[in-house]
Amino acid sequence: MQSLVVFQDDLLIEFLTEELPPINLERIFGETFADTLRTEIKNFITTESKIERFVTPRRFGVIVTNVNSDESEQRVRKKGPAIKTGIMNGEPTKALLGFMHSVQAEKWQDLEMDKDGYFYFMQNSVGRKLVEVLPSAIQTTLKKLPIAKNMRWGDNDFAFVRPVHNLLILYGEQLICDNSQILNLTPVNYTYGHRVMSNGKIFITNPGTYFTQMKDEGKVIASFALRRQLIEDGLYAKAKILNLTIIPDSMNELLDEVTAIVEYPVVLDGEFDHNFLLTPQECLILSMAKNQKYFALLDKNGQLSNRFLFVANIASTNPGVVINGNEKVLAARLGDAKFFYDSDKKHDLAYFLDKLDTVVYHNKLGSQAARVKRLHNIANKIAPMLSVAASDVTTAVSWLKADLMTEMVGEFPELQGVMGKYYALNKGIEPRIADAIEKHYYPRFSRDKLPDTPLATVVALADKLEVLVGIWAIGLVPTGEKDPFALRRNALGVVRILLETDLDILQLLEITFEEFTLIASVNQKSVILGEKKFSVVVKEVHTFIVERLLNYLITDRGFATNIVNSVLGSPNYVLAANRRYSFAGLLDLLPVLTEFALVPKNQELFQANKRIENILKKNVAELVHVKPLTKVGVILTEPEEKELFNFVQKLQLNELKKEDWPEYFLQLEKCSTILVDFFANIMVMVDDPDLRLARLTLLMALKEKFNYLCNMSELAS
Repeated sequence: MQSLVVFQDDLLIEFLTEELPPINLERIFGETFADTLRTEIKNFITTESKIERFVTPRRFGVIVTNVNSDESEQRVRKKGPAIKTGIMNGEPTKALLGFMHSVQAEKWQDLEMDKDGYFYFMQNSVGRKLVEVLPSAIQTTLKKLPIAKNMRWGDNDFAFVRPVHNLLILYGEQLICDNSQILNLTPVNYTYGHRVMSNGKIFITNPGTYFTQMKDEGKVIASFALRRQLIEDGLYAKAKILNLTIIPDSMNELLDEVTAIVEYPVVLDGEFDHNFLLTPQECLILSMAKNQKYFALLDKNGQLSNRFLFVANIASTNPGVVINGNEKVLAARLGDAKFFYDSDKKHDLAYFLDKLDTVVYHNKLGSQAARVKRLHNIANKIAPMLSVAASDVTTAVSWLKADLMTEMVGEFPELQGVMGKYYALNKGIEPRIADAIEKHYYPRFSRDKLPDTPLATVVALADKLEVLVGIWAIGLVPTGEKDPFALRRNALGVVRILLETDLDILQLLEITFEEFTLIASVNQKSVILGEKKFSVVVKEVHTFIVERLLNYLITDRGFATNIVNSVLGSPNYVLAANRRYSFAGLLDLLPVLTEFALVPKNQELFQANKRIENILKKNVAELVHVKPLTKVGVILTEPEEKELFNFVQKLQLNELKKEDWPEYFLQLEKCSTILVDFFANIMVMVDDPDLRLARLTLLMALKEKFNYLCNMSELAS
């Protein structure tokens, strides 16, 4: 196959729009647009090609370097009629003659006959031109963007997320697709810059000058990554000048959102009245971030300062005016937060508690008040496991959900728990109880803090387990991306807590489910979910939680899949004595097991374990008659089997503690040579039934001790 001679140049595509939605701006109009376009024009992209994406609130697009002007000549395999209908009595039929004519074949013997029973013909296909392919490639790319809701404008018969005003397409210095209509636009070789700081058209010389021209002539930093870095550097530099600190937890998400709403960022600072600091700082921080996209600052004592940072979308000649305007707007917002707080403080916490009866949690599970009763009983059953006083649990749970009815939480749902703590302290409740009220929502996301006291752990587990079991029991199982009751998040929270807390997950699920059979009510009628439902729900929720555990250990903690599977796939993965379903200790075991699995010689051990499993599986019927290991020792006479027998006898695993694991694995390593000799010299399935059973008994005992902490067959490569 001989390729056509093609030209190479850089390709620039830019859509100029009304302000795009800031949420996921870079992911949708940056990453997805670039990746999809790459796929659509892959036949024109070379190994030297690079794609640089850009996106701002008003524009998005790509620059692709070293793009071919034509596709290479393609070798195409064209399918013809079936062989049985193409040849009759040794002669081609009309169907086959028509196919031969279409591919310009002189004889039917020139065609290929494949195993699937059809004729084929190989022919060269002239490569398409970029100018011909690009319009449809761009339109397909736009259609594939994951946009939740499009809109129409004017009298157009198409829709897009926002009105598009200009389409710039350059291939080198040449305007291409100039006769194509994409979103009812004819491509041009110019664009427009910043709404305020730039005037008129900006004619782009070639794709290589785009970023420079946009910055210098258009006052636009087109690259999302560069704009974000400039903002981040500016924020830290300004905070350093003020001798204050930016709150770390607020940076990433807010930084992305701010980057998505400015084209020419300028970091400025302002201040607000000290009196607002009498309002809980979480309220002020959230109001600044959520409503105004401002960055709060902390002083050297970690307390909220009355100074703040914000990012303007203009390099003003009089920044004082911009700062003053933002300060006035913020004062109004903080005034609202102060009003909500002061209004809530006028009422005793019991006032809000009484309102929980009027709020439906779910129509099949009753009101929020009914839910609090369940939480009380669940938490009181968990409390003895962590040596928490029942009186503390009762007090904490009584006020746990009261803040849901406050004006502050009504305005800022993210503050539930936080405001409960403040209002509890105002009521005179002990700080440790108030602390548990806040932390019963922990962890709120994958890397969030864990509840750090036994009381907080008890109420946090009760809250998450009640959601999981209750919502699952009424059939609202997560499907795809839909998870309205955040069961995945709650399950992950349970996982993270139980990795640090030695509790039995099945026991926790069982006591949680019992509360739904006892006190859940709908319209004052008792809901009895039944014994069968009980076993099904507990089993399914347990499986769901273990799936989250598996994903967390692999994705978030970085352990190898086979290492995690070897532990979770073993019936003895529970590390606490006399308990089968505890996650505690996994984070200690997995690193030790990882190191053990990396020793090359241990592969002999893993392979031998797999061989043992296969032998035992094939002889399940005989294993019914298996005897205690001590009673078959006298039957074993060969040196290799006696040595293996002695090894198994010495390997004691009663209540193996984590400090014993290194020695345990060291002993297993020593067994590798013993096993190799055993299988090289000993036939397990001999004719003598007593000897055969004795050897099977030995292998069964060995398998049990080998797989005490993990399923070693999973580690075999």
